[in-house]
Amino acid sequence: MASSSHAPLFVLFLLLLIPSLRTAPNATAVVSRIAFGSCANQSAPQPVWEAIVEFDPQVFIWLGDNVYGDNKRPFRVFGRERTVGPWKNVPRFYPATEEELRRKYELAKANPGYTKLRERAQVIGTWDDHDYGLNDAGKEFSGKVFTQRLLLDFLDEAEDSSRRQQAGVYTSYMFGPEGKRVKVIMLDTRYHRDPLLSDGSILGDPQWQWLERELHGPQSEITIIGSSIQVVSNLSATTGPLFYVESWARFPRERERLFRLIDSKKWGVIY
Repeated sequence: MASSSHAPLFVLFLLLLIPSLRTAPNATAVVSRIAFGSCANQSAPQPVWEAIVEFDPQVFIWLGDNVYGDNKRPFRVFGRERTVGPWKNVPRFYPATEEELRRKYELAKANPGYTKLRERAQVIGTWDDHDYGLNDAGKEFSGKVFTQRLLLDFLDEAEDSSRRQQAGVYTSYMFGPEGKRVKVIMLDTRYHRDPLLSDGSILGDPQWQWLERELHGPQSEITIIGSSIQVVSNLSATTGPLFYVESWARFPRERERLFRLIDSKKWGVIY
C-alpha cells in the first residue's frame, strides 16, 4: 500500500461471513468467504497463494499495488544521482513504459497459485500507486489512461464494461440473494486525487456523487468499502515530519465527509 518506501510484501485479510460454499458466486449464491490482498511484488516469491486457495474464497478483492509497475532507482544519499535526503536531485521512483507495465502484469497473472485462485473465485479490485503507475501519484500522473486499461485487462474486465469508459476505476458489486446481500464498493483514491499537501479532494466530485448513490441505493445486509490507502489511521500525524504515510488523514476534510456519508447509512458498513 502507499507509503514513502515499499518493501516487497503481500498483505492478506480473510473475511468469514457465514458458513462456506465452494462455488464461485452468481446472482443468487450466498457469498460467505471473501479474501483481500495487496502489495504483491510480481518478481518475488508468492507462496501465500496456496493458503488463499486453501481458504477457498468465493470472491478475492485486490486493494492495490497488485503489481509493482513503476521503476525504482537505488537508495543513494551521496553521489551524482541522490535519491533520498535533503540533497536529493533525482526522484527515486519513475514510471514504466506501457510495454514494461504490461509485462509485469503478465508475469503476475501467470503465477500458478494465482491462476488456480482465478479458476475458483471471482477476482475484483482497485489500484493503489505502484499499479497506478508511480509512487504516491495522484491526478497529475500523465500515464493514467493506459494504466487504467492495463489494470482492467488484468482483472478480466469485460470490453463493454462501463469501467473502461469512465475516468477512474471505482465500481461496485452486489452478491447474494435478497436478505443475504453483500455489496462491495471499490474506491479509486488515485485518478482524481489532489496533491498531498493541498487538503483538496481524494475522490473528485463525480466519484463522490457516485458513492453517495451507491450507499443509499438498493439495500444490502453488509456493505464493504475498499480503499487503497488507510482510512482510520492517524499515523502520519504522529510520525511527521520525519516521514509520512499516505492516508485519508492527510485530507481531513475528505475523511470527515466520508465518515458523515457512512454514518448516514447507519449500519452494516465495513471499511
